[in-house]
Amino acid sequence: MLIPHTRQHGFSIIAVTGALIIIGLLMMAALHMVQDHRRRATLSADRALALQEAETALTEAECQLAIATRTPSYSACRAPISNAHITEEDLVMLAGFTPGSCGNRKGLCWPLEGQSAQSLAKLLDTSTDAFVLRKLSTMGQRRPPQGARYVIEPIPDTQPGQWIQAGTASLPTLFRITAVGFGVDPGINVVLQTVYRPQANTQ
Repeated sequence: MLIPHTRQHGFSIIAVTGALIIIGLLMMAALHMVQDHRRRATLSADRALALQEAETALTEAECQLAIATRTPSYSACRAPISNAHITEEDLVMLAGFTPGSCGNRKGLCWPLEGQSAQSLAKLLDTSTDAFVLRKLSTMGQRRPPQGARYVIEPIPDTQPGQWIQAGTASLPTLFRITAVGFGVDPGINVVLQTVYRPQANTQ
């Protein structure tokens, strides 16, 4: 038969052990919440970085098209584009485009029916045929391992056959730009797309 003192001592050990277990569980839950918050913050920062890079690539492509087609642009280019580069690509006459191809990492794609410029150029791959920008000055010290890039593809400005009925000399052309930026985690990326209308087609 246990004396009262021994019985109380046993209850005390059980109570202390239970309290320690509860405290340990609370600490583990708090640590998990902190780690989860940190992961969410990192993911948010990575997406913001990828968006910034994609926007810069999109602006760069618009700038190239504006200069090549002599369309007034309200965006400042990061670097001047040489006349030789513009003449070689000849975006007005589409001389730089090859049907079914994205050639020589210039980012000029002409997908055939059933193809997409994004897959044709391997836009998200490390070995891409898109035009890859030089590493940008990014937020703080966070620099993505893959550079932002873009592809440009010509698309018709009218429904099939409509331009012939209108008596125009050639098929009016718009340009679809697809740009992508990456986060520090290469699995994080943001893809942006827009359609660019040259000045010649703003009638």
